[in-house]
Amino acid sequence: MLKVAKPNEFDLVFRLQIPYYESIVVTRDSNYPGNVFLDMTRVLELLEDDPREEYQSILKLLQLQLVDSQNFLVVDKLRSWLQSLFSQALNRIADRVEVDGIVSVLKYRTCGPAHTIFVEGELEYSVDFVPAIRLGFEQNVLLADQLIYFERANLAYWDAIPKPLKTQTQTSSISFRSSFYSAERAMLKGKHENCRDAIKLMKKFRDVKTNLSNLKSYYIKTLFLWKLSYEPESYWQEPLTSILPDMFDDLVERLRLGILPFFWDPELNMLDVLTRDQVLEMYKCVLKIPSALREAEVRQEHYSGLYVLRVFSHKKERSLQCCSKRISKRKRNDIQRLT
Repeated sequence: MLKVAKPNEFDLVFRLQIPYYESIVVTRDSNYPGNVFLDMTRVLELLEDDPREEYQSILKLLQLQLVDSQNFLVVDKLRSWLQSLFSQALNRIADRVEVDGIVSVLKYRTCGPAHTIFVEGELEYSVDFVPAIRLGFEQNVLLADQLIYFERANLAYWDAIPKPLKTQTQTSSISFRSSFYSAERAMLKGKHENCRDAIKLMKKFRDVKTNLSNLKSYYIKTLFLWKLSYEPESYWQEPLTSILPDMFDDLVERLRLGILPFFWDPELNMLDVLTRDQVLEMYKCVLKIPSALREAEVRQEHYSGLYVLRVFSHKKERSLQCCSKRISKRKRNDIQRLT
């Protein structure tokens, strides 16, 4: 039940289910590992033959606003259409909402695939709404090694995310990022609490270090997905003070090499979007953390848990407040010196 902070940022994936989506022809983007093309030709043909009024409306939407001349779904067209819907919805409520007598101002912006709404006022937080195109099991383009984990999750669906590519090519406008969020959730579900707590603590460490701003939460999650794929279940029964240094070892090595493979398509290096200097900055920040954690465990066996909490927090005095009466002044000084 580890809680490192009060959450103020939330992610919400909303899925767009296109009629006859099973007929979307999905192919791998050879230029961008992890990405796919969505050919809507057969879907358009089926919609054209469907007399239902709502399906005819969807047909017109696809033809006039969302696909290109070759009937491929276009990333920016889909994002623009969704942006107009978000803007219209916010305009109708005058960019504000009242709940239990509390009025909050809403602000909206887009970043990458996300449509973010900021809630300002007495309650302040933000929600990233991430759109996803639902696709069926038979349409997946996973390699054999990754397909195993998708099959183990016993899922019938996966998603394609309209994430814009920074490098523009002839096909980048129709290239969607494949997403297996539900399969990832299934991989982590039921794992020992030490696994989940280690993820939370690594994110907390990232949040309090200004030179780790480029270490995305998904990078951390990917480290754990790879670890889950080759470590036995018993590994997660180890103490958190053993797991955490191991995970930082993995992070240090990935940053040293400048390579963090996308779990679902290892040909994609997720760190390629960063400059070498950005990766080096993160590497220097985490380089000594594994040894510092292990040293603390050896030297302060009974207080290593407290050290783990302390090293990941910038609120040093508050971290010690609840335990100060139980720890000698000398040991508190040792922990302060180490951190």
